[in-house]
Amino acid sequence: MSSSTVEPIQAASSEAAKVVKRQRTCEHTMDERLDQAIALVQHTAAEMRSLSSPADIAAATSGLQAKLDGLLKESTNQTKELHSGISKLNKALDRFVDDKLDICKAMRDIDMDQATLNKVIAEHFFREGRFEVGDVFAQEARIPDVHELKAPYIEMHKILEQIRARNLEPALQWAVSHAGQLPESSGSIGYRGLGSAGKGSRKGPHPPSAFEFKLHALNFLTALTQQGQEGALAYAKQHFAPFQRTKMKEIMRLMGCLVYLRPTSSIQGGFAGSVAAADGCEGGATAMAIDDDQERPQPEHTLTNGTAKQAKQPLPQFTLAGTPYAELMSPSAWEDVAQEFVRQACSLMGQAYESPLAVSVAAGALALPPLLKLASVMERNAQDLRSCEQLPVELELGDEFVFHPIFACPVSKDHATPDNPPVLLPCNHVLCEHSVLKIAKGRTRTFKCPYCPMDARADNLRALIFPDVD
Repeated sequence: MSSSTVEPIQAASSEAAKVVKRQRTCEHTMDERLDQAIALVQHTAAEMRSLSSPADIAAATSGLQAKLDGLLKESTNQTKELHSGISKLNKALDRFVDDKLDICKAMRDIDMDQATLNKVIAEHFFREGRFEVGDVFAQEARIPDVHELKAPYIEMHKILEQIRARNLEPALQWAVSHAGQLPESSGSIGYRGLGSAGKGSRKGPHPPSAFEFKLHALNFLTALTQQGQEGALAYAKQHFAPFQRTKMKEIMRLMGCLVYLRPTSSIQGGFAGSVAAADGCEGGATAMAIDDDQERPQPEHTLTNGTAKQAKQPLPQFTLAGTPYAELMSPSAWEDVAQEFVRQACSLMGQAYESPLAVSVAAGALALPPLLKLASVMERNAQDLRSCEQLPVELELGDEFVFHPIFACPVSKDHATPDNPPVLLPCNHVLCEHSVLKIAKGRTRTFKCPYCPMDARADNLRALIFPDVD
């Protein structure tokens, strides 16, 4: 998308954000003004019950009217700001949206399975955690078996909510229960060959996954900053053993954090003595954390498998700020784990990480301007885009919309299909079979390769199969 298109869109997005903020402020203010008006009316009514003089009643009524007029004026000023923001948003939209364009010209008549489309829309709502909206839509669209469609996403969002509350226990339980379906950290040999060194709290028939280690690593760092070296070492001894043959490099890096750890109160102080000993202590710290057979007393509030279920985590007592390991405690680490969980959960459900509906809408928004331009050009040449079985030109949507490799014939530009596979010529050039038949005008006739003078026959070519190419 060109910068001339992006800048107006960004401006409109900024104005939209301002409108949303003003609308929320206006809603809050209006609620307050209405409550004040109701309270004034009730108070004045109570006063008027005790009044007998018509003059006093008229005075109370006038006073109430004046106060209500003041509230109305304040409310009007508030809504004016909202309307001003909406007006600016409309102007920003006008800069890149041409309301004279007829987008119907870019539409083509296709057979749409309405039931499948409804299911995709409902699943999009469930994927985004909008369960109430999804339920209402599913009811109105009469989608059958909606509970089966929604159930996996309910579990996913429950765990996701706990991750964002910084409680990894549900995610760890999920990772262990699905270990056989998740990518392993290295291989089953490293897991089954642990022998007595594989002591720990993890129980499961399958090798641990890389995602499970990522969760344990984040729990280790949380224990390190909240409980210090002793709590972190206890956690490492209990949980890192199954990973020591497959994730030793990462474990050693985590153990290196022990040397650089310092209280948060000493962030401004020096700790040069720790730096000098860091490189030589990583391996020893690893051995101390994993291979020490002596049981270490666990601190009173040791974090075990992320069992800290409180929504509000205690403030860190220790820090890695200003050290070579500071990036391990990046604020984005928790969100990265959350996104990785969503990716893994969607993969197990047979779904893409991105919502198919959102991807389709985004692709359509990018393709619409060139489609409208193409329709206009074809209309001037007495042609109709809607009558084309395929687009006369290729639309470039960007690498973010390329999900799998394809082979395009260099002669016809057609994509290879099972009915039109790529074939290898004797000169090692590759064409699609239909292009070869058009050039040769028969399977038994000799033809020349369009890219070199070597001869070939259509019935003496080798079909090619590219892995992962549709």
